Amino acid sequence: MNKHILLLVIGIMMIHTSCDSWLVEKQFDKINSSTLYESEQGLEIGLSGLYGLTRRFFRFNDSDARGAYWYYCATDLALVRTWNEAEMYRSNMRANAMPNEMWNRPYQMIDRASGIIENAPDIEMQEETRERIVSEARVIRAWAYLRLLMTYDNILLDSIPTTPQNAFDPVDYKPADPKDVYGFIDRDLDYAIKHLEYKVDPGIIGQGLARQLRAESAMWQGDYETAARHTDEIIGSGQYKLMDISEVFGNDINHSESLMAWQFDELTGGSATLAGGDGHVLGACFQARFYEISIAGDPVAPILEEASYGGNCYGWTYPNDYLRSLYDEEKDKRFQFFFYPDTLYGNNPASQYYEKKLPGDPPYSTQLREYTWSLMKYRDMDKPAKRALSYKPFMAYRLAEAYILGAEAHWRNGNTPKALEYLNAIRERAGLEELTSIDLETIMDEHARELCFEGKRWFFLKRIGKLVEQVNKYHRFGSTTSSIVGTTMQEHMVR
Repeated sequence: MNKHILLLVIGIMMIHTSCDSWLVEKQFDKINSSTLYESEQGLEIGLSGLYGLTRRFFRFNDSDARGAYWYYCATDLALVRTWNEAEMYRSNMRANAMPNEMWNRPYQMIDRASGIIENAPDIEMQEETRERIVSEARVIRAWAYLRLLMTYDNILLDSIPTTPQNAFDPVDYKPADPKDVYGFIDRDLDYAIKHLEYKVDPGIIGQGLARQLRAESAMWQGDYETAARHTDEIIGSGQYKLMDISEVFGNDINHSESLMAWQFDELTGGSATLAGGDGHVLGACFQARFYEISIAGDPVAPILEEASYGGNCYGWTYPNDYLRSLYDEEKDKRFQFFFYPDTLYGNNPASQYYEKKLPGDPPYSTQLREYTWSLMKYRDMDKPAKRALSYKPFMAYRLAEAYILGAEAHWRNGNTPKALEYLNAIRERAGLEELTSIDLETIMDEHARELCFEGKRWFFLKRIGKLVEQVNKYHRFGSTTSSIVGTTMQEHMVR
């Protein structure tokens, strides 16, 4: 259990165990702003709550009608099924469809982070502790602003936290100059880089994440020298290493490749407002329901709804043929460990195909919900078989992304040897031969192979000016093998 979950649990226990003495003077039914900002412990609890809010923004759960999940699916790598069809560049994609998650929540994160940042200097504590708390809050604030700017381009800039005294003051709502927003983001991240350590507990923001976000901000500004410098610092720090490809998305992802992974804990969870969070359904979203496959002559389903095949699944979005075409299926280890195999074997002891290859050749069904090439990155081997919800941590940023971003930054800055070194490090880990030349298409292809469905592709394509072109070429939707069609994205849809 990480320290912020533990602090929040302790805070809740304190409320219940010491209420008799508190009731002598006044009653508390919640922690209010004055409580949070009057002590070191209050700030720590406030920071834990900020982590919880941020985690909720970056994960996808059934309670979110539309949210971060959309950006996993609306790219050139996706084949989208069922209710998602109308959401991807079609009739139901409208300006008011996603503001609660994509606009309101980041501004909540910004407001609460600003409250911590503004009040921390007035609280008595060790300076090192203050700098750490403020740094973590400033990274979250910068992260929220960066996501808003990458999504909407024109946003509001406001660092004044809401209080009972100013809550109803008139506000001048006008878009800020993006240069001012980037400047604000970079100052927050530079402060954090100065004060944060690389080595932190799982789920806690450290210097590695701060530098990765700083590099990302620099790339959006066309400052490739700064981006290269920060990725060089991450890679050269000695604090991270590329894992064996078989371990990157194993059930323990709190390993040396992780720059930041969102933590969940079922024991202390069950709700987004609780310390352990409410889990996520990413694994269910990207995998077909193999357990619905039926074979003529077999009275039972040959595949049970078990964790090895993903357990309960939604089958909403799949990797498409374009993504598949980018892999060397014989050599690239990512093809083996990032995706389920085409050939399925029965796992139902009551089936005549138990531990045998299903008859015939894939596809085993014309219904995409039953059988489609499926993503395995979010598979949770520990979740109950018939539940979609997972409490497995999931990756926010990892070292491989720093390599790919660094390769692009060095290439754009004219340092081709360094760019090739970084890209070839990724390829060597995947079992592929080294590249001897590099261009934008090379970077795009390696980005797709390595980072597919990690929530970064949409923003990457937008930044390099290829989003509309790539989506119109390769994005697909349909419900059966015979109904798969392309889509049409308009230029205005980049916002």
